[in-house]
Amino acid sequence: MKLNISRQYRHLKRYRQIAQVLVKNGLGFLLEHLDLTKYLPVKHRVNKEEIKADRFSLARRLRAVLQELGPTFIKFGQLMSTRPDILPPVYIQELRKLQDKVTPLPFEDIEKVLIQELGESYRELFKDLEETPEAAASIAQTHRATLHDGSDVILKIRRPGIEKTIKVDLEILHNLASIIDERGLILQFIKATSLVEEFSNTLKKELNFQIEVANVTRFKNNFKDHKYILAPDVYERLSTKRLITMERIKGKKLSQVVKGEGLGQVNRGFLARLGAKSLMKQVLLDGFFHADPHPGNIIVVGSDKLAYIDFGMMGQLTQSDRDKLSLLFVAVLKKNIDMIVDILIELGITTKSVNIRKLKLDIQDLINRYYGIDLKDIEFSVVIEDLQKILYNYSISLPQEFFLLIRAISVSEGVGFMLDPSLNLAEVGNSFLRELMLSQFKLDNIAGRIVDRLWTFRKSTSGLPQKFSNIIEKIIDDEVTIRFKHINLEGLINKIDIISNRLSVSLIISALVIGSSMIIQTEMKPLVFGIPFLGFAGYSIAGIMGIWLIIAIFRSGRF
Repeated sequence: MKLNISRQYRHLKRYRQIAQVLVKNGLGFLLEHLDLTKYLPVKHRVNKEEIKADRFSLARRLRAVLQELGPTFIKFGQLMSTRPDILPPVYIQELRKLQDKVTPLPFEDIEKVLIQELGESYRELFKDLEETPEAAASIAQTHRATLHDGSDVILKIRRPGIEKTIKVDLEILHNLASIIDERGLILQFIKATSLVEEFSNTLKKELNFQIEVANVTRFKNNFKDHKYILAPDVYERLSTKRLITMERIKGKKLSQVVKGEGLGQVNRGFLARLGAKSLMKQVLLDGFFHADPHPGNIIVVGSDKLAYIDFGMMGQLTQSDRDKLSLLFVAVLKKNIDMIVDILIELGITTKSVNIRKLKLDIQDLINRYYGIDLKDIEFSVVIEDLQKILYNYSISLPQEFFLLIRAISVSEGVGFMLDPSLNLAEVGNSFLRELMLSQFKLDNIAGRIVDRLWTFRKSTSGLPQKFSNIIEKIIDDEVTIRFKHINLEGLINKIDIISNRLSVSLIISALVIGSSMIIQTEMKPLVFGIPFLGFAGYSIAGIMGIWLIIAIFRSGRF
């Protein structure tokens, strides 16, 4: 707690800004819940709601708050837009509109980073370097350059001071998350602190450009034999934690192609299906996928090639996850309710028991909406969105990687549809799965899976003979001890204690009454009111204990 208080007052100015932005956008009612009222200037504490509160929805006001608070909060909002297990659809739709665009920094500021990373004579490494940025975002901005061998490159340079800014905001988010958890302000099966910790780890990775370099290299290697999917070469000797130097791929951004700018001989239908199949390969074969494949991050090269850029946000899936996803995809297409439910339960995380029968009925109702509809007429992203609503209702939370995947699928389908309105992701996925299943029966793949299964079997069975031998020896030597552990019996034990205590008090009262009655008959001195004092005292104590026992019984409500 001391740490939280220290952080609060260390970042007083930022807390005050957050409080004022909340009030400005009509979310002043959150101040008391988040313990932020004390940071608001006194003159603003009287009226915590502004005119905007009447004009805009809560979801829209929340987006405005995050947008105004800057990079960290924008990226947190973008992350939350991938979590339909936490937020209702209206919030998801609104947070997807968050834009990570900022005013470019002057080259003088950016140059300081270049000097720190490449040295004072950094200009000697380049034949030419454009000081006007090509693009700017919250974490970095890019500049074009040319190497001495004539290669055109892009320099992605981290904004100076951004790490400190993000660190402060993350500390504030951690503190607010702790308050939210302590006061139970969100769903019980969701921990705000866990969400912020997950976000913090993701953002820290994005700040380290060496991780992005590794991502580019891995992605490029996965598609080394694919002539239609490209990724830029990276110049590692000119790349650091705050700087990436990569090949400048010549072509048109997909966002321009979608708008109809400079189409040329572009094969829109082919590109739409190419992007969809590329995503299928990344997810189901490689287990390593581009988590932000929006049109600005893809370049169309020539008429039939796609080049991915910006590898700061990537998703990863284990082989087990990929196998389950393949089965889930097949189950959805085949409308197998039992399989869908089993896989969702196995993949998901929930803190309460799930009504399996009701869940199956809801899944059945979802599937029935598409009964008799041809596969080519099914909009896969709509199916996923409906499935997410069901997960939300049953408090089933999937790991973050799966929500990144869902977002990637939705973005890809949207982009593909803009390129070619006849594109159907479900149909493309079904075709890809057939190819995937056939590839699994190739000799190399069969051999690989056999080796994997044998290794798993070996790990699970290694040492079993010795363990059985040890157990038998202990039984023979009479050294086996069986331990019984009672679970959830605390309540019963407490009740038994209460009953036994009341019985004991009753017995004591009875003994006092009987003993006092016998003493009274002896006329033993001293006397009080003409009766022996000991008898009088015994009756008095018995009476007090009896009244206490009656009150205790009535208070318990069990009589």
